[in-house]
Amino acid sequence: MGKLRWLQQTGLFGLAIVLFVVVMAFSFVYWEDRTANPDLPQETPTPAEPSPAFVEGRYEPTAVLTTVGHLYPDIKFKNGEDLQNNVLTRLFEEKLGIKVSYLWTTTGDEDVYINKLNTSIAAGQSLPDIVTFKGGQNLYPLLRSGAFRDVGPLFERYASPKWKAAMAQAPEAWDRYTINGKKLAVPILDGKMNSNEVLYIRQDWLDKLGLKAPSTLEEMEAVMDAFVRGDPDGNGLDDTYGLSLSVKNSFLKWMSDAGFVFGAYGALPDIWSIGENGRLVYGSVQSSMREGLTTLRRWMERGYVPKDAEIVDELQATEAWTQGKAGMIVAPLWAAGWPLGNVAANVPGASFDAYPIPSGPGGLSGTRGTPSEYGAIAINVDMENPEIFFRYMNFVYDNFIDPPADSPYSWGIAEGYDFGYANGKPTFREDEVPGGLADPQKYLLSLSLPSIPNLLSESIARINGGAGARTSYDIKNKLLRTPQELKGWTIVESNPSVYKTDAFTGAPTPTMEKIGDALDEMLHDEMLKIVYGQEPVSGFDRAVTRWYELGGEEMTEEVNEWYSSLETERW
Repeated sequence: MGKLRWLQQTGLFGLAIVLFVVVMAFSFVYWEDRTANPDLPQETPTPAEPSPAFVEGRYEPTAVLTTVGHLYPDIKFKNGEDLQNNVLTRLFEEKLGIKVSYLWTTTGDEDVYINKLNTSIAAGQSLPDIVTFKGGQNLYPLLRSGAFRDVGPLFERYASPKWKAAMAQAPEAWDRYTINGKKLAVPILDGKMNSNEVLYIRQDWLDKLGLKAPSTLEEMEAVMDAFVRGDPDGNGLDDTYGLSLSVKNSFLKWMSDAGFVFGAYGALPDIWSIGENGRLVYGSVQSSMREGLTTLRRWMERGYVPKDAEIVDELQATEAWTQGKAGMIVAPLWAAGWPLGNVAANVPGASFDAYPIPSGPGGLSGTRGTPSEYGAIAINVDMENPEIFFRYMNFVYDNFIDPPADSPYSWGIAEGYDFGYANGKPTFREDEVPGGLADPQKYLLSLSLPSIPNLLSESIARINGGAGARTSYDIKNKLLRTPQELKGWTIVESNPSVYKTDAFTGAPTPTMEKIGDALDEMLHDEMLKIVYGQEPVSGFDRAVTRWYELGGEEMTEEVNEWYSSLETERW
C-alpha cells in the first residue's frame, strides 16, 4: 500500500501504470502465446522408446514421474519423512511401481514457486513431467508458453470412469484452463459447498454477557461492542476484539473474511457477477462498495477489528481467534476443526458455534461460495508416457475417495498418519494417534484429496438428516466433522442464495492478464485508505473512474465477449 500511496502523492501513479503496461506488453511478446501456433507440438508426441510395461497393475521396472513442489504451511511430516520420501510415495511405488521424484521444492509465499517455474522456462531448463498449480493469474504465462500439452484427449483416453463421472458433475471446472480451445491443465475438483463460509462465534462469550447471536450487521455491531468493552475473557484488560479479520491484498478471503460486509449491501469485491442488464459486472467497482467501506471504517475506528488486519494473511489473522482474543470470525465450514478448534486447547472453557452470515439493512447477505476447482495439473509437452500420471490419479479416485467397505483405505491413506485406532475403533484425534497426525493427502500431486463434487454434501445431508450411515465414507465423515461444522452445513444448505462464486470462470482476458493485477491493487489500496480513515469515502469514486480509464472498460468488454460465447456454446 505504501508504494502506491507514494506514487499517487508524487503524481507519478499514472506514469507507473503506463510503464507497467509497457513491461507487461514486452513480457507478452516474450511469452508468445504458443498454444495458438499450429507449427508447435501440441499433441502427444510419438514415444522414442516403448511405453513402460504395466503388468498386473504395476510398472516393471519402476516408472519415474518427475514433478516440483511447494511446501505449504499446512503440510506436516513425521518419522523423519519429507516430500520426496514418505508413506505416500512408498505406497505408490509399492502398489503401482510409480516413483515420484521432485526436481526441486520451494518454501514461503506461493509466488516463489510460480516465479521459479517462470525462470526455468525462460532459461530453457528442463521441466518435470507434471506441474501442479493452486491457481491465480500468474500461472497463465506458463500455460501459454507452449511447455504444456492439451490434456483433453489424454483425459478422455486415460482417466478412469470414476474420475470422468466426477468431472461430469462440474464441467465448468475446465473453463479456467482452456486457452484457444485447448485444455492445458487438468482441474483439481473441490467438493460442492465444502468451503462455503459461516459466522463462528464464541458461545461462552455470548453466554457470559447475556447476548444473542446476531442475524444482522446492526445486531453484529452491538455484539462486537460488548465483546470489546465487556471484558468477555475476564482478565480485567481491554484486549479483546469483536471480529478476526484479514484485508491484506483483498477483502474477499477464504478465511478471516471481510467480503460478507460488502455482500450485505449487494455486491462482492474481486469477482464478476450478472448485472441487472444481463451483462457481467465487476463487484469491486459497484456503487454499493461505498456502504461496505463505510461500515468497515466504523468498525476500525471503534476497535472492533484488529488494526493489523491490512498486514496479516488469512491464517495469521486467525491467531486473534485461536488465542482467545476475538469473539467472531467468518471462515469455511471445515475450519471448525482446524484451525478454529485450537481455541479450546489454548483457552480453558472456550466454546464456539456456527451461525448464518448476517444480513444488511435491506435484508441482503452474501459471501464467497466454493468454486468447482482449487487448482490444476499441467503435463509437459515432452512427457512421452502421460498415462503414468493418469494411472497415479486413477488410483487416487478409485481407492482414496469414497472407498468400498472392505478397502484398506476405508479410514484413510495410512494408519498412524491420518487415522489410528483407539479401543478397537478408528480415531482421527491427534492425541490418540502415536506421534500425532500427519495427513498424507497433503503429499498428493493434487496437493490435497480431490473431490467428487456432490459426494461430501450428500453424505453430510444424510448425517444431518438422521439417516443411517450407508458407507464407510459416511461413518468417517460423522467421526471427522465437529458439531459446529455439522450445524454449519445445515446453515449453508438452508441459505444457498447467500453464496456467490465468480461468474467469470475463463482464462484471463488480454487486458486482465496485462494489467488486471495492477488495477486490483490500485482499487484495494484506495479502499484500504478509506477503511483506515486516511481518505474520505469519495476517494472510492475517483478510484473507480481511474479503473475504467486505465483498462477496466476494455476488460469488462472482453469478459462479456467471453460470457456471450459461453452462452452460445452451452445453451
